[in-house]
Order: sequence, then structure tokens, then C-alpha cells
Amino acid sequence: MGNVVSSGFQAAKDLLFDKVTKYILKLEDHVEDLQQVVPRLEAAKVDLQNQLEMTDLKGLRKEEKFKVWISEVEAIQPKVARMGPPPGIEERPTQRTVGLETMLETTWSRLMEKDVGILGLYGMGGVGKTTLLKKTNQKLLQKKDEFAVVIFVVVSQNLQVETIQNEIGKRLGICDEAWKTNTEEEKTYRIYNVLAKRRFVMLLDDIWEKVDLEKIGIPFPSRENGSKVVFTTRSKEVCAGMESDHDLEVKKLDQENAWELFRPKIKGNTLNDPEIYQLARQVCEKCEGLPLALNVIGETMSYKTSVREWKCAITDLVTNAGLYPEVEDKVLKILKFSYDNLKDETRKQCFQYCALFPEDEEIDNDRLVNFWIYEGFIDEGGDREEAIDEGYKIIGELVRAYLLIPVDISEKVKMHDVVRQMALWVASKCGEEKENFIVKAGTELQEMPKVKNWNAVTRMSLAKNDIWNVSIPPKCPNLTTLLLTDNWLGGIPGEFFLSMPNLVILDLSFNRILRMLPEEVSNLVSLRYLDLSETNLWKLPVGLGKLIQLRYLSLRAVRPLRSISVISSLVNLEMLFLHGTRYANLELIEAIKLMKNLKGLGVSIDDVDVLKRLLSTPSLVSCIQHIRVAGIAVKDRPVQFGTAMASLRSIEIERCIISDTIYGRGTIGSTWFDNLSSVIIWGGRGVQDLSWLLFAPNLISIDLLGEEWGLEEIISREKVYERRSFVPFRKLRELNLRVLEELKSFYWERLELPSLKSMIIFKCPKLKKLPFNKERLKGIDIQADIEWLRGLEWEDEATED
Repeated sequence: MGNVVSSGFQAAKDLLFDKVTKYILKLEDHVEDLQQVVPRLEAAKVDLQNQLEMTDLKGLRKEEKFKVWISEVEAIQPKVARMGPPPGIEERPTQRTVGLETMLETTWSRLMEKDVGILGLYGMGGVGKTTLLKKTNQKLLQKKDEFAVVIFVVVSQNLQVETIQNEIGKRLGICDEAWKTNTEEEKTYRIYNVLAKRRFVMLLDDIWEKVDLEKIGIPFPSRENGSKVVFTTRSKEVCAGMESDHDLEVKKLDQENAWELFRPKIKGNTLNDPEIYQLARQVCEKCEGLPLALNVIGETMSYKTSVREWKCAITDLVTNAGLYPEVEDKVLKILKFSYDNLKDETRKQCFQYCALFPEDEEIDNDRLVNFWIYEGFIDEGGDREEAIDEGYKIIGELVRAYLLIPVDISEKVKMHDVVRQMALWVASKCGEEKENFIVKAGTELQEMPKVKNWNAVTRMSLAKNDIWNVSIPPKCPNLTTLLLTDNWLGGIPGEFFLSMPNLVILDLSFNRILRMLPEEVSNLVSLRYLDLSETNLWKLPVGLGKLIQLRYLSLRAVRPLRSISVISSLVNLEMLFLHGTRYANLELIEAIKLMKNLKGLGVSIDDVDVLKRLLSTPSLVSCIQHIRVAGIAVKDRPVQFGTAMASLRSIEIERCIISDTIYGRGTIGSTWFDNLSSVIIWGGRGVQDLSWLLFAPNLISIDLLGEEWGLEEIISREKVYERRSFVPFRKLRELNLRVLEELKSFYWERLELPSLKSMIIFKCPKLKKLPFNKERLKGIDIQADIEWLRGLEWEDEATED
């Protein structure tokens, strides 16, 4: 018996113990082999113990070497258990989700496609990307037989290769004593050796820049190896850097799902009070579908039971969310990571500036870039076009970082309410200097806010309020921007302008009862930007002419203005907008010609000779951005605007008699009108052809009032058919066709018109077809006679029901 046991022991030792020892020494090379050998080692140990017990019963002598071997096996087993093999998938706790179900299914479907090795999930901070990744991890439990290991690694903002390697090493069970002294390259080799031999899923959460998979040791996923990498990021640019096979945007919740997530946070019967219920819906709307904000703010409000508490909360969330510690710690600080990741101080200042605009306001990109330039965030360096390009580049970066939201495909952006609160919080030095940025826009103020320390104020926005009179502040030497647009200012005391010597930007537009400016405006010696549009000024102060630093002046639609001769002193102006104000005369054209730095011009013309003088001055033609022509008659020949009019943004033609289109025959050029976004032609006679509209690819609005035109088709097939190498009217949002008695066709074939939102069709009896199918009509707000609508003919008759 002893010989039998001895031979059994020797076989076990030779075949098992040596193998196990070897596998442990180079575990990453032999994880699968170890998985097979360990159960056999345990079985051999049990079998040997049983045989030894048998020898005891028979009174035979135990061999000491048997006991030594068993003790060695018992010593090695804990080491095997500690070092590997790891479980295939670790379950990760996830919170209750609302509204992510469809996104989860889409993510899962894409991930399981054989051609998708790398999948990117992108979206703004707090939108639910991490939750979605955790849910994906849970669903992978269903695939235990398909994937050998699933590893979840939180990368975060400061990417550290060694940190990621350590997390992966722990999951693979290769963090032994040698690991601690391994170089980064050695760890890369060890990780690669393990992962290359099995199908894996690597879940990388919250990456801010490209992660070099090869450098870490992660084999590149392919159709052949069947492995997968899924990552989340706040930047779509990162998706391109990661060479992902497919990207999915994680979007905010719609209002229904947002309320479903928010409502259960409110405890007890609080929502049974109808007034609180409505206030709660308002608070929910302020979160704009951002799950992080809905959860945190919902918890913050959960035990508030009075109407006053809820009203106060709404005010605070609009003006200063940092007052709530929970919101500051769990929302603002998390969103601030996106801000911190901006690559320089210029971009951070540009972002903060966006918070000056009223909540939910669509911000015109041109206006925003102008503010940035004149505030000095972007250095013109003698080339304004380069500065504008840089501004648009920054807007693009902020959009891709989810700090700004593009508005459809128009040239506007907006801020998510919660992101705006983060911007204000950052601008106030994280709440430490609350009077640095004073933003009370759209808060129904009737007077200027009380300020304890005017010296601290750098920027103030009081736009969209009900302020009638402005009080005179003490000295505010650091104030550079003051936005008072859209109030009810009737007058401004002269002393008001004595206290802000470093003011650079002043916006008084849309104060429609403002009739006068005081002469003391001349004290604004640093002023570079002044907007007086849509005011009721009837004269300009002489002191305005002393503002030699002024670069931007808008007097758009200041209809009562009697004289604008004072602007002839402003020889350094770069942007001058007078359209919708006084009609230009020859003297004004000559004065404007002296402005050698002029880059943008808006002007109204009601005289043929003035129009001809303007259009014969190339330096001015190239600057025209907005032009209004009214009441002129040109019967002998077309008025030629020429190819130099590349800056044109809007044109308005009213009550004119022209022999042909104001652009003339044979002057259509596909690159002439790239910046043209708005066309208004009202009344008059002689319009025979509007085919040139097709070559304004960025048109947003067309408004035609025909009366006596006799126009049968808007776009002539004969003139443009061979030049169609683009998608016509891709950005058109508004189309108005009125009193076009002979009109039969807008366009000769079906158009997609993907951006069209509204139409007005009035007195166009011969127009029987629209340039799209009936199904497309459902997405358009159309105003038209019901009988006319019923009589429309549709090519796709299947959609009629």
C-alpha cells in the first residue's frame, strides 16, 4: 500500500504541483491553464488524504514526505485564490434610471454588432453616460459564455496610464510582488499577454482625451478577436481620436421622463397642493432634462412643504444655485470639470461671458464674437477676419464640450440652465466673489440691484427687465461690460457715465422709450462697443463724436433720428449699422468713405443716385452686411451689385420699380451670397426672376409680397438646372409667399427643406403644389386658407390619408 501511495504521490507532484508553481510564477501567460489544473490539484490532495487515512486504519506507517506535500498544496492554494483567475464580470450597483431604456437598447444593439469593436458614448456632464455604461456592464452578465472578462475602469480628467494599468491588473489578478516594481512597459506587456488570449470587454468611463490602448496593453478590438472597448466622454472630438467604429450621443431627458425622475423625490403629500405642484413642475423644467440636476435638486427640495420655500428656490436656482451646498458639491463641481478642461484662459473667459445673457436666450454668434473681441479676450492683431475666425473656432469648441448648445443649424447658440449656473459660479470665484459678475437678466427688476462693493464689479447684465430709471453708482473702475438691453429706460442722468471710466461694452438696445443720451457719454473714453438699436432717440449727443476708441456702433431701426452727422467724427469705426434708420444721402456716403477701418456696414437707400454712388465704391460694397432699398425706380437697366458683395447678410427691397431682379441677368454666382440669410421683397413692380436665391446656401428666411409682379416661378429651371451641385435651401426655416397671383411653382421638383419650420401662403391661387410631400407638412407651422390647402395636389397620394 505504501508503494501505491508513494507512486500516486510522485505522479501528483510531477504532473500537478510543478505545473501549478510554474503557472503562478507567470500567471498572465497561463490563466486558462491554471483554471483547468487547480481543480485537479484539489482532487489529488483530497484523494491523497483519503489514502493516508486508510493507511492509519490499517496501522501502516505514514510517510513524512506525504505530509510535507499536502502542506505545500495547502500553502499554495490561498495564493492561487488571491491571484486569479478573476471573475468574468463584476456587478456594479446602478441607480434607478428613467428615460435611458431606449438608449440602453441602442447601445447594446450597436455593441453586439460584429463590425463594432470600439463604441463611443458622448454627451454633456451629468446626462447619464456613466449610468448607461454601468447598465451595459450589467447586461454583459448575460454574455458570460461569450466574453472571458469585462473590466470597468474610471479614467477621469487627468489621464494616468499607470493608474489604468493598475486597475486592469487587479481585475486580471496579476498584481503580484513583481508588479510593484514593473516598469510601465513591463506592465503593458503583461496586460497584453493576458488579454490577447481571450475575448474581453473594456469599459472606460469619463475620458477627456485619446486613450492610447496599445500603450496601456489593451489589444485593439477587431472582428477577428471579437473583443470590445466602450468609452464615455463629454467631447465628440475624443470619439474621433479614439477611432471609434460607432458613436452615440446620450441626450437629455424629455419633459415627461424628467418629471417622472423628479416627482418621486418629493416626499409625502406635498405635491397634492396645486400651487406647489405647479412650482415643482417649474423647478423640474429649470433642470432642462439633466438627470444629475434632477436627482440632486429633487433631493434638495424633497422636504420643502411651503409655497414660499418653493418660490424662493426657483429664484435662487435662476440667479445663484451655489446657495445650495448640495447643488454646489454634486452638480456645479461636476460640471466644472468640463470648464477646467478648456485649454486656456481665453476660452474660459469666453465661456463665462456667455452667462451674461438671459436664461434660455438664443445668442447670435456674431454678437457673441464681437463682445469677445471688444472685451479683449481675442486679440485682433490687426486682422479682424482672423479674430472672427478664432471666435467661431472657440464657439465650436464650447459646443463640442457641451458647454454651449447649437440652435438647429442657425448661427445661434444657447446655454443649458444648469451649465449657465455653473458659469456664474465659476465667474464668482466659486462663490467667494459674488459681486464680480452681477447677472439679473430677465428677473423682472424695476430698479438697479443693490451692490455692496462696486469696486468688485467687472460685468453687469440687467437685460430684459422693467427698469425705468438707473441710479447713479459710485465709482466702479473695473466695470467693462454693462448690458441694459430691453428695459424701459426713459432717460439716463449724465452723472451715470462719470463712474465707469473703463467701460468697454454698453448695450442700450430695445429701450423703446429712450429719447435722449446725455452729453456726458463723452466720458466713456474706453468705450469700443455701443448698441442703440431699436431705441427712440431723436438726436445724438455731440459728445458721442469724442469716443475715438469706438469700434462698433449700431443705430439700427432708430426711426425718429433726425441727424447722424456726428458719426463723421468716428473715423476708427469698424462696424456701423444704420439700416432701418435714416436714409443715406450723398454726404453720408462720403463721410463713411473716410472710415478707413470699416469692415461692416448696414445702410438704407431711397435714392437711385445714392445707391449708384454706394455701389460704385468698392471699399464700401465689400463691407455691406445689411441693405434696405425703398421707393427707387430703375427702368433703363438692372442695378448690378457685383461679385464684391460677399459680406451681405440681409437685403430688403420695398416698393421699388425695377426692370429685372436687382442683381441683374447673368450675374448669378454660387459663392457671391454665402453669408446671405434673410431676403425681404415687398411690393413694387418688375420682378421677373428670383433664381439667384438658389445661390444663397445659408438662407434662413424668404419673405415675398408680390402684388403686381406677374412672377410664375420663383426658381427658373432653365437658368439653374445645370448648376445644381448642392442641397437647395438646406437651412431655410421660414418661407412667406403673399399676393403672388400668377405664381405656379416655387421649385420644379421635390425638396427636402430639412429646417423649414413655418410658412405663410396667402393669395397664391395658381400655386397647386408645394415642393415637398404631404407627410413633410406635419412638421411645419403653416398659415394658409383652408380651401387652398384642401385643393393642393400631392405627388405621393399614399400619404393623403
